[in-house]
Amino acid sequence: MELAFTICENLPWRAPNGQLRVHECLPLLEQLAAAGLIKVPAKRTHAVQRPARVQSEPLAVREIEASLNELQPVTVEPVLADERARWDATLAKYHPLGFQRAFGAHQRYWIRGDLAGQPVILGGLLFAAAARNVAVRDVWLGWTGQQQQRFRHRIVANSRFLILPGVQVPHLASHALALALGRLPGDWQARYGYRPVVVETFVVPPWRGTCYRAANWLHLGQTTGQGRQDRRYAEGGLVREVFAYPLVRDWRQALVAEGVAPAQADATTERDPLAPEAGGDGVITAEQKLNEMTEERIKQRFEAMAPFLDERQRRLFAAAEAVAHGAGGQTRVARLLHMSTATVARGMEELQDPQAPQMERVRKPGGGRKRTVENDPTLREDLERLVDPATRGEPDSPLRWTAKSARTLSAELNETGHTTSEHLVRDLLHEMGYSLQANRKALEGGETGAERKDRDAQFQHINQRVKECQAQGQPAISVDTKKKELIGPYKNAGREWQPKGRPEQVKVHDFIDPELGKVAPYGVYDLTQNNAWVSVGTDHDTAAFAVASIRTWWQTMGQEAHLGASRLLITADSGGSNGARNRLWKVQLQALADETGLEIAVCHFPPGTSKWNRIEHRLFSFITQNWRGRPLVSHEVVVNLIANTTTRTGLKVRAGLDTHVYPTGTKVSDEELAAVNLSRDASHGAWNYTIRPRQQKLG
Repeated sequence: MELAFTICENLPWRAPNGQLRVHECLPLLEQLAAAGLIKVPAKRTHAVQRPARVQSEPLAVREIEASLNELQPVTVEPVLADERARWDATLAKYHPLGFQRAFGAHQRYWIRGDLAGQPVILGGLLFAAAARNVAVRDVWLGWTGQQQQRFRHRIVANSRFLILPGVQVPHLASHALALALGRLPGDWQARYGYRPVVVETFVVPPWRGTCYRAANWLHLGQTTGQGRQDRRYAEGGLVREVFAYPLVRDWRQALVAEGVAPAQADATTERDPLAPEAGGDGVITAEQKLNEMTEERIKQRFEAMAPFLDERQRRLFAAAEAVAHGAGGQTRVARLLHMSTATVARGMEELQDPQAPQMERVRKPGGGRKRTVENDPTLREDLERLVDPATRGEPDSPLRWTAKSARTLSAELNETGHTTSEHLVRDLLHEMGYSLQANRKALEGGETGAERKDRDAQFQHINQRVKECQAQGQPAISVDTKKKELIGPYKNAGREWQPKGRPEQVKVHDFIDPELGKVAPYGVYDLTQNNAWVSVGTDHDTAAFAVASIRTWWQTMGQEAHLGASRLLITADSGGSNGARNRLWKVQLQALADETGLEIAVCHFPPGTSKWNRIEHRLFSFITQNWRGRPLVSHEVVVNLIANTTTRTGLKVRAGLDTHVYPTGTKVSDEELAAVNLSRDASHGAWNYTIRPRQQKLG
């Protein structure tokens, strides 16, 4: 062992997952010793003390009869280390082929679901190393014997698949297979350092592999019943159905791609992942198998695989059969498969030199008719003139005021003498760099060029002010008005769980109810405490309403949370009831400062950037999620839904109904504005200013 470790460390000789290949080096040392090249110490005779296997009870049988949707989300999850003993016991008890122990490269999975809010285990899967030789699989792959030895580790076998007794769920098996294949490559990469390319499995009669067929696995044929890793090919086993599923699109090329050194081939595939009597399967080599096959068996294989093969693959299949048959194989296979001998001969040449043909093509380049754009050189120019007349200098294009769909463009081109279709129009547009695009909101009004350049500086200024307040123990809040909502049985965006076929009924038209009207939720979010107050106003959203909401927050939540505070920082957007140019907003804040004795500092976000305000994604977005799909039929419903909004980070929200009247159109005179004790910051004083209590100014 020490010698094997030393050799593996110095070569270096490692598996794709980085582990030393000590157990592969030991047989090499024995062969060198038998040849007389080296002398190794004698094997120790005392038994190795191995830890006893952990014993566990299998899962209890549970009757589950439901549809697949009722168990969603159905997931396939790896078995944790402390769950392996229970997984083994469950498979050993309930799987028809039993289960002893998994050897070599393998990955266990649980199939889990959610039944009425309770997690349940529905079954399990095991993926392990592939069989050594499978004739129908090896012919289907079309690889040589050398490629088979080098790249067989890239095939993984689905050795066990169990849906627990009592679980009666239609389509669960095929759905679980699809989920497992979706995550198997990543899990195998993380555990063993490489990604599998193809998955295979063997189905024992009387089962027919219905779930594999439903999951779009390919049925390759049958085995002859020998042991899974058997080198002697003893007869007498069960004949099994062979299924395979490619995990990547170009699986044939990926399966034999260069770049993986022979030393990196996973030697664990040489071992027996499951004992032959425990459900493993093996077959003889392709050469031995094909020498024994009759003409009828060759025809059966070809008929089973022909629907999945293109012209070149059928040619290679016939060539592989001819090579395996030996003398006279070319003529015999051509007669059996109704091909010409020239076709089979060309396939045999490609097998001998697989790099000669272009692997992505079925035929040689140059065949077929020329493209339409080659026969019609003005087609591209005329198409671009229709799509983008302004850039082409032709504003009088016939399609200037028409929806320029591919069908419309094709019809217009045909009317002008071209011969084309909407499919060709789409291809040409993509080649010319066009794509379907929606409008982009990028142009903003009411903002000067200087203000636009100073956005980043203002963001940094707001962030710095908030940090300073938090470090000094002073309150900092984010305020804004949420979207106004109609009160009544109106549709609310989103979906909510309801009994199947019984959605909640709402009005067809969103005409405002004169008695219930609208509500305007105004939120005050405490950036330090992660809590908020929302005033649900029934009147207009004015500056008086906004400051009244801040006053209510201070009286109900802020004053208690920030004892001894002398300053208050408010971050708000630049428009609406708390806008930077709103005179009434400043007058109302002055009244609040006089009442509370707080210095109120205000930092406005630049125009067009209100979505960067913390309250938008810390409070309002979660309120919207909480009442999704629920009609806001009354004021009480709105208040309760807002007050019960929570997040994983511990957000706490309180809400109340504000029925006061806040008239619009209130004028603020120059004298009233001048009476506000306001001092502007040196940088962007229109966005950053402080309002102090007037008692201090008078004193």
